Amino acid sequence: MTDEEELLQRLRNREKNSIDEAIRIYTPYLSTVLYHMAGNSLPKEDIEEIVADVFVVLWKNTGRIDLQKGTLRSYLAAVARNFALKRINRKMDHTSLEDIELSDGKNFMEENFHNNYVWETVMSLGEPDSEIFVRRYKFDEKIKDISKAMGLNISTVKTRLSRGKRKLRKMLSDAEEKL
Repeated sequence: MTDEEELLQRLRNREKNSIDEAIRIYTPYLSTVLYHMAGNSLPKEDIEEIVADVFVVLWKNTGRIDLQKGTLRSYLAAVARNFALKRINRKMDHTSLEDIELSDGKNFMEENFHNNYVWETVMSLGEPDSEIFVRRYKFDEKIKDISKAMGLNISTVKTRLSRGKRKLRKMLSDAEEKL
């Protein structure tokens, strides 16, 4: 049995110090993941709160975690990224997807789309595409930096951005037609 399997079993059994051990082991990692993902867009307090929320989710969902599908570390990182993306989405007060045009050539900013709708649409792309879009268009990260941070090839990031833009154009054009 690996250390992760052993820790997960102890968490499932609600052993006294198991959550403390998980916090001690994974807090530095999660803080780093969130800092690299969110940069200066989330204050330190928000990052600390997200990390705490991740451990609440861990405690509540120990029975559902399947280590055959990935490591405990990757599960916690995914939960942290999802919390961060939701927090960032709530804090966004402007849209910076100016370079994506609708089918008629109009720019997002020219259209009076509700910013929340645009960003909900971005989030609906799913992972890792939504994270790539947030990093690129909210935080103006360079493609090579996104590639490095997410462990993806530069060409993969470019392809996902290109395909994502096409999806967004279609989704927002469809929404525009319904208005």
